[in-house]
Amino acid sequence: MRSRPSDLDDERLLRTLDAGWGLRAGSLTYVPEGGGSHHWTLVGDDGRHHFVTVDELDDKDWMADTRPAVLDGLGRALRTACALRDLSGLEFVVAPVIARDGGVLQRIDDRYVVSVFPYLTGHSYPFGPYPDAELRHRALDLVAALHRATPVVRDLASRPAPRFGGERDLAAFLADPTRPWNAGPFSELTRARFAQHGRGLEQLVAGFAALIDRTEPARSNPVITHGEPHPGNLMCVDDGLVLIDWDTVALAAPERDLALIVTDDEDGERYQQATGHTVDGDAITLYRLRWYLDDLASAVRMFRHPHRATADTRRWSDGVEAQLEQLPSWLARVG
Repeated sequence: MRSRPSDLDDERLLRTLDAGWGLRAGSLTYVPEGGGSHHWTLVGDDGRHHFVTVDELDDKDWMADTRPAVLDGLGRALRTACALRDLSGLEFVVAPVIARDGGVLQRIDDRYVVSVFPYLTGHSYPFGPYPDAELRHRALDLVAALHRATPVVRDLASRPAPRFGGERDLAAFLADPTRPWNAGPFSELTRARFAQHGRGLEQLVAGFAALIDRTEPARSNPVITHGEPHPGNLMCVDDGLVLIDWDTVALAAPERDLALIVTDDEDGERYQQATGHTVDGDAITLYRLRWYLDDLASAVRMFRHPHRATADTRRWSDGVEAQLEQLPSWLARVG
């Protein structure tokens, strides 16, 4: 996130870090990066560096519908990452640092939770498509190794149904697309843009539901998936590749990960040789469509509710038109 939360001050965060991990800061710096969490770098009074992540429980409705359920789901995801690192020996899993009480999260207040990660020095990659086949194949090999580790975490990881963030807000908008939004500076502009595409959005949501039904056999034997293995969640550290941001880890069809990596038959054959699994085209479409709907519905959720003019809200508002321009091609793809 480019903008730090306005209702969370450094002192409250530092008190929680001290109580939870015994971390006392020499310096604390906000990092305006990422798409779903807030990040800081902390240099302790002992000179050691740490990477601090704060999650807002209200912003993860793709995980669950209430704050307690989101807290439980997030904790389970991060504990799964620890098990993959510690029990499966997957060194590319950047799992959280365990707190004094043995947990992976600490509550700051009813709304915010914090976790601590190792500070990594290396080369990161921009969000978007894979820039070349070499990096794509390396990522595919990591994902194949992750999927093979399923037995270790099968009883720990969650197995959510395919869903996208902002589902309820998108449904509320489609039920009454002419009702004005007045929650913030970008509300009515965004509603007017979406209102031009109401029928197409209804059809696409219906297409997503049909894909869920059609891919039930492909999703019947889930594996442990990262959820978002795009280049923005990869880092090259000491010539090795690691995966970060494990809050989305869950049991699902392999295509949940493959949808963001596989681009041709060669990629599919590479994965099949590593795992024995034949890539399912409908499942690939399902998870790619889920990503697209998540972007659209998250914008609806953001601008239907109170918001300020920040770097994040401006970026989302500016991107809505380009996202909606993709709607006809998605409708053609799902029939």
